[in-house]
Amino acid sequence: MRRILYLNNFMTETIINCRKNQNIYSQPANNKVAGITEALTANDCEVKILSTGLVNGKSGKLHKEVTERVLNVDVLYCPIVEFPLINTLSSIIFMYNQIKKENAKKKVDNIIFYNYKPEVAWAAWLAKKRLHIPITVEYEDGYSHVSEIHGLKAWLFNLTERKVKKIVDSAILVNSHLEKYYSVPSVVVRGVVNKNFFKKCQSHVKEENERFTILYSGGLDEERGIGVFLESLKYNDMNCRVIVCGKGNIRCSDPRVDFKGFIPYEEVKKLLMQSDLLVQCQLSKKAFANVSFPSKLFEYIATGNVIVSSDIAEVKLFANDAFIYYENDDPKKLAEAIKFAYKSRVSIQNKLDILCKKNMAEPIGKNILKIWE
Repeated sequence: MRRILYLNNFMTETIINCRKNQNIYSQPANNKVAGITEALTANDCEVKILSTGLVNGKSGKLHKEVTERVLNVDVLYCPIVEFPLINTLSSIIFMYNQIKKENAKKKVDNIIFYNYKPEVAWAAWLAKKRLHIPITVEYEDGYSHVSEIHGLKAWLFNLTERKVKKIVDSAILVNSHLEKYYSVPSVVVRGVVNKNFFKKCQSHVKEENERFTILYSGGLDEERGIGVFLESLKYNDMNCRVIVCGKGNIRCSDPRVDFKGFIPYEEVKKLLMQSDLLVQCQLSKKAFANVSFPSKLFEYIATGNVIVSSDIAEVKLFANDAFIYYENDDPKKLAEAIKFAYKSRVSIQNKLDILCKKNMAEPIGKNILKIWE
């Protein structure tokens, strides 16, 4: 049985409430960690998660080690000091020390670390250099290509990626565009469909909505295309309800829009199941599209609902004709695609079922294991 340590920033509600770090919590990151963990355990790997339980306050408080049993694996939250930069340094030190303990107790076959995040990537770098444990980067949303990150933070992310990348043994990549940057064995894992959510969606009896219901769920920043979606409503005169949920704020006076803001994940899943049409509008013309993949699609496809998506090449490669697409980040074309979906009421259930089964834990795990053969 292959033993794997998975270094990341995974967090449960218990840790979020304890460390009061909701502002840096990422549900998509949590979902990806959960998916890869499930994929590996489904293929007889022993996985242990070492999480930073990251904090970004200025209290100077030392958060002690905490262990939980989640996802049918042990999750150990390493100690961390709550203060800028010191939080990163303390995380690296405590996490590396924990790796040494784990390896002394029982040989570690592989380390996976999340996304060149400095607090985990440098711990993996130390483990490779000093303990000679093979390391695998899980490259997700390349920070060196994200326009919002500037100054010292950008410098640190770029330095980390440049240095740690030189010694990685293999890579789990979020899309195929990244393959050209790696000469080591690699596999594309865009995401993993949650089997339990898929089953719940299949057994869900949807109540008929009073009005056709369109849902946008996810990031409210420019790259995710929320501006294009809201602009498209000017060209859409449908009598519909438009639900928007995500962290942040929007500017929209359209009375059809029901802005939920940031809501519990379980509530988001209920809205996904009950909606009639789901929208994914990440901008296809931004560089960010080449180093990312809209992770919400793995929840979207599980529902069996009609999906309208921007024409990001990687999404088309993933879904083929299971989605309805619009081109060039054009709000008018998005409005036309939504109207087409409404009028035609296309049935894509079979296509989405096939897509879901291809992207569940067991087949994904088999693909990951090939890079370690």
